[in-house]
Amino acid sequence: MQQLLILGIGRSTYYLLQYVHDVLIPKGHIIIAIDGQKELVLKRQMEFPAIQFIQSDICTETIATHIQNANLVVSMLPPAFHTMAAELCIQYNKHFFTASYVSPSIRALQDEVKQKELIFLMECGLDPGIDHMSAMSMIHSLQDKGAVIGSFESYTGGLVHPAHLNPPWNYKISWNPRNVVLAGQGNAVQYREHDTIKIVPYQRLFINPSLWKINETHIYEGYPNRDSLSYQSLYNLGHASTFIRGTLRYEGFCEGWNYLVHLGLTDDTVILPEDHNRTGRSFLNHFLNGRDEEIEDALGKLFPEENTHIYHYLETLGLLDETPLIIQAGTAAQILQSILEVKWKLEETATDRIVMIHRIQYTLEGVQYTVQSSLIVDGEDAERTAMAKTVGLPLAIAIDCFLNGEIAIRGIAIPVTAEFYKPILDKLVAFDIRFKELLVSSY
Repeated sequence: MQQLLILGIGRSTYYLLQYVHDVLIPKGHIIIAIDGQKELVLKRQMEFPAIQFIQSDICTETIATHIQNANLVVSMLPPAFHTMAAELCIQYNKHFFTASYVSPSIRALQDEVKQKELIFLMECGLDPGIDHMSAMSMIHSLQDKGAVIGSFESYTGGLVHPAHLNPPWNYKISWNPRNVVLAGQGNAVQYREHDTIKIVPYQRLFINPSLWKINETHIYEGYPNRDSLSYQSLYNLGHASTFIRGTLRYEGFCEGWNYLVHLGLTDDTVILPEDHNRTGRSFLNHFLNGRDEEIEDALGKLFPEENTHIYHYLETLGLLDETPLIIQAGTAAQILQSILEVKWKLEETATDRIVMIHRIQYTLEGVQYTVQSSLIVDGEDAERTAMAKTVGLPLAIAIDCFLNGEIAIRGIAIPVTAEFYKPILDKLVAFDIRFKELLVSSY
């Protein structure tokens, strides 16, 4: 019997909680989950009665005692809290799992984690997570046959189901809205294409996205993630002339988001002055020359070739009307996020969709091939989303494997080896999370 501590029970945790409730508790394990939201704790307690839910602020003092009593700690908190939890796990000799990226502050703990013979499993959700595991399964399978991989491209998108599209954006929020608003910000995007390192500044990231199709009518747009290059060696593809990891959206999204970027509405550095009378229109006017009544003229001068398009995108967000905004102060990104959380809310009757595509070009016995592997997962409702399913289940299965003694690796790890991806991908099939491979071409 082991004790599992889950920190955070928000929107991505439904299937994680369901799995540990239905699979781990019958094995005799104790599951404790902590969150600061009283209503959410009460709701989850009704849904999963065998889990011990505790309402508590998430800070060092309050969670330290619970970490001391646990064998394994799972953090589903926002990334900013992971280092605090990880450092406590080192202090009390506890294993640590999360779906989030390995941050520099976590990476700096590697020596201590190894010295204490702990495992800190990171990047074991959807993206990152299933993308790593499915890609490595393909790569290792091809390399075992003697194939030489020349190009690797991988794109993932958390989208709305086609039945619930909202033109022209065709996007609704099924995960962390702040991540949506800040996507691509920070350091310039870097990837490798045709043996050349490409560097794309944020201001050009959403221009000319790549186009993708998966044997259906919908066209997807792809733009590169901030850091593809660090994964090229982890994937054992140092020789590949092209290596790109990116994000998918439905066709049309990138055009609209590019307008917001160039207007400055995604900026998260400058705090706008408090204004209790702020409307969508007055918010937009902060970023244009002239008065409120001259906004259309100012937009026409900035985007002379795209008047009709940009008006349509901005109108659907309420940025051309006098509707009062929910928050009256903050950065442009924070105010925009508050707008999008309303305009792009995933309604109770709507469902989301996860789409993932890998495309690999390789040479085998003198013949060049292109193979594409794709995944489509649809959500059930606004809570049992495809995003929650594909983030929570890989992590839950990894926890199960670890508690069963099937994972021996120690240190800070991500699931790029067969020790992780074989059992996790195999067990995901039972939840209808499976890839389809298609040979696109050979010559």
